[in-house]
Amino acid sequence: MARIGLAVVGLGVAAALTACGGGDDGSDGASGGGGDFADQSADEIVKGAKSDMADLDAVKVAGSLSSSGQDITLDIQANADGDCTGSIGVGGGSAELLGVGGQTWMKPDEAFWKASAGDSADQIISLVGGKWVVIPGDEDSLNTFCDVDELLDQLLKDEDSGSTYSKNGTDEVDGDEVVKIDNEDKEEGTSTGYVLVDDPHYLVKIEKTEGDDTGSVTFSEFDEEFEVEAPADEDVIDLDKLSS
Repeated sequence: MARIGLAVVGLGVAAALTACGGGDDGSDGASGGGGDFADQSADEIVKGAKSDMADLDAVKVAGSLSSSGQDITLDIQANADGDCTGSIGVGGGSAELLGVGGQTWMKPDEAFWKASAGDSADQIISLVGGKWVVIPGDEDSLNTFCDVDELLDQLLKDEDSGSTYSKNGTDEVDGDEVVKIDNEDKEEGTSTGYVLVDDPHYLVKIEKTEGDDTGSVTFSEFDEEFEVEAPADEDVIDLDKLSS
């Protein structure tokens, strides 16, 4: 389970998403209107997108990824209060994810456990049944998805890996004009970020077709509110307490 979370973070944040991190060339990255923004340098566009993404209080992240031969899907909405709702899929199985005020739970199906828990899968399935499982507070790889601040801290962290940014024209994503920024990294391969031309200049899509981790991730529902409710105590199981 931890390995899956780390794989998703590895693609969705540290590797593919570096197209919107770093690249500070000392420019002010001012947000221009319309084509003015698309006319800026690649580094200026990266910095402008980084600044606007850092101001978000809520976002939805969705996509399909491949890491070390494992196919992963995610569809998660999170905010700055530690609330989240959505799902993660792996190995033909899926797990619902739920977070309220910083406490997170997941409810995997049997296929998910078999793909992620190895030899312990059958034992866990018999113990858990259809209940929500407490995600420990120190499980950073999965808890990251339920706190937009932590997610964006990872997404926007500066990378000193010799990355080179370049513009690759404009396109449309869901009817909105975007400027495409290629990030060429000697270790991770090339990823492409799609940044909104109109203000605010959010990163709306990432694609990565090279390297060990590949896939496509989208960002949407910026700063939109959503409702979550913690599961009832009788519907929750804490595997850490059982093991101790």
